[in-house]
This record gives sequence, structure tokens and C-alpha cells, in this order.
Amino acid sequence: MSIVIISYIINIMVAGMMGTLLFFNLGPRITRVFGENTAARQILSCLYLSIAILSTIGLFDQTYFYKIAFVLFPMQIVYKLLTLVAVKDKKNPVPYANLFISIVHIFSMWYIIENGL
Repeated sequence: MSIVIISYIINIMVAGMMGTLLFFNLGPRITRVFGENTAARQILSCLYLSIAILSTIGLFDQTYFYKIAFVLFPMQIVYKLLTLVAVKDKKNPVPYANLFISIVHIFSMWYIIENGL
């Protein structure tokens, strides 16, 4: 299985789940981790859901498989790594999850570039 496929699956699962939980304000843990249900949190939910939707298209439409990855993964790498600096609460699990996903996406980008795709 290609690392790019793994990146897409992670995006669909994680961004899809987080986007849905945030969008519908499901579960008390969501509020503990992301704060109260504000406009900013709803905007974040839309970002997560966009990542999940584009990843689903990229995974299942071979015409766009590498094209979407080449744009989506670098954007995610940057924004996810920035959370390590921006989030001051070192007990918040989000920046650490973002770091893991960024590492997977970095390997995907390396694979895409190395293979000239």
C-alpha cells in the first residue's frame, strides 16, 4: 500500500471524524480540547471536513490522486506544524496528533517528489 494512500485514509478518518464532532458539537471531550462552540470552532470544523472531502476525491479518483495530494498535504504539513508553536497548552493532544499526521504527509510528499509523480 502506498504511503500516499495511507495519508489519504488518515485524512478521511481523522479529519472526517474531527470535522463531524466539531460541526455537530458532539461529546464533552470536544469542548475540553477545542473550547466552547464558537464561530472559530465551526470554521475549523469546515476546514477538517474540506480535508476529508478532498482526500476522499483524491483517493477514489485516479485523475486527481497526486494532484490533490501535491496541494493538500503541504498545506496540512505547514498548518499542523504551526500548531506546535501556537498552542501554548502542552497538555493539549491536538498538536501532538498533528505532528504525527505531518510526519506521515512528509513521507508522502517525499514519495511523490522522489518518484516524479
